[in-house]
Amino acid sequence: MTVLESFNLSGKVAIVTGGAGHLGRALSEALYEAGARVYVFGRSEEKFISCDFDNERVSFIQCNILSSESIKKCYEQVYCLSKQIDILVNCAATLSGAGRLPEDIDDDMWNYTAEGVLASSFKCVREVIPYMRHQGGKIINISSMYGVVSPDLSMYNGECKRYLNSVHYGAMKAGVIQMTKYMAAYLIEDGINVNCITPGTFPKPAVQECQEFVSRLQQKNPAHRLGRPEDMKGALLLLASSASDYIVGQNIIIDGGWTIW
Repeated sequence: MTVLESFNLSGKVAIVTGGAGHLGRALSEALYEAGARVYVFGRSEEKFISCDFDNERVSFIQCNILSSESIKKCYEQVYCLSKQIDILVNCAATLSGAGRLPEDIDDDMWNYTAEGVLASSFKCVREVIPYMRHQGGKIINISSMYGVVSPDLSMYNGECKRYLNSVHYGAMKAGVIQMTKYMAAYLIEDGINVNCITPGTFPKPAVQECQEFVSRLQQKNPAHRLGRPEDMKGALLLLASSASDYIVGQNIIIDGGWTIW
């Protein structure tokens, strides 16, 4: 097999949770562009339709990632349709209390974010194991640079305060990285590779409307620019393909150099 052939995903079946979101859309695109059959798990079919994937190998399945039963039923649906599940990309996350200072985060906000970021990622991994155990597979979890480093709080002065990355989100994303390592060690003997991608400085379009905040992000980042969703595609394709068969439990950071200083 040539190097280029090792990146070919033709005949593979992939699931992307949150695959119609800000970053998820690019991840879904990368998989079907490489030849995979892609199922996008999400809450809103309207959001999926708005992505206009325009590819017959991309389908939507409504899924509540907070519910183990919903995740199980969605996996069963995919298996019924395609008879295999080869790739899982854990991109979906839900949180409460974004932008709040630590003392303003109550128990409900903390617990909901723990469920929507860390527990949901674990549930999606746990429930896919039976489908991959006898054939092998690729699991890619999505973390955040704030699961690796703490925010520079000076960036959030004045009007930028509302964009503060809150403590509970970063704590749960750090947990995703550790969970990745544990599950990688546990599943590699079954031929299941578990790895992680950590994006940084990929603000949503609504955040990018604040030019002052965008300028602060660019000045702090060694690359002096924001991340573009398509910047995620190469790393995802590597970890989803046979090119990564010897990559186990690693965290690829895509942040323009943010975490190097």
